[in-house]
Amino acid sequence: MASKTLFSQVQEELDIEEGKSPFFYRRAMRRLITRYKQDPSKIILDEKRDTGNVDENTLRIIPKPGHVMMFDYMPEKDKNFKYFDSFPLVYIVSISGNSFLGSDLRRIDPMRRKKVIDALSNDRLMLPRSTLSKYLVKNVKGFFLDIAHSEWESASLLPLENFVSIKDGKQELVKTTDVWKNTRSSFGKMLRGRRIYRSYGKNDEPFRG
Repeated sequence: MASKTLFSQVQEELDIEEGKSPFFYRRAMRRLITRYKQDPSKIILDEKRDTGNVDENTLRIIPKPGHVMMFDYMPEKDKNFKYFDSFPLVYIVSISGNSFLGSDLRRIDPMRRKKVIDALSNDRLMLPRSTLSKYLVKNVKGFFLDIAHSEWESASLLPLENFVSIKDGKQELVKTTDVWKNTRSSFGKMLRGRRIYRSYGKNDEPFRG
């Protein structure tokens, strides 16, 4: 019997909710992550022991370049932000010390997002520069959910985005459509190149999933 996909698992969690808005999707996803935490096989605490031979959804304590990950994020409230996604779906570009550069794929409207995901699946970077952000590891709340390569597209369809602005310590919700519009206006400015995979274990060369 085939294992359930992340998309189907979230849909099952959503069945007990009263609504279908992104808020309920995020709550369903957090319950699913809590279930993952109770399964030792789903958590990788020592990256050097990661064999990297199985393409599946796992929880990690640090980001992995070349992977697509979800996580809870809350930046410093004493700084101003035009907007950020508190539950982003991020392609990890690179890591530098205690921070990492990533592209929040949910800043892209669904039609163009699929094209970006398709390119990544074929080891090509086609990332709008307006989606790139520097993230601090200390501001990630909990684990990174490392999305299985085979589920990148279906995971990208889950409406989990929560765009928020911070000005003078005050938070305000930002319309998703406004974020998509801003990304579309600068879609021609891309970070292009080859998808580079980096592992902390022993199998970084043969495994690219």
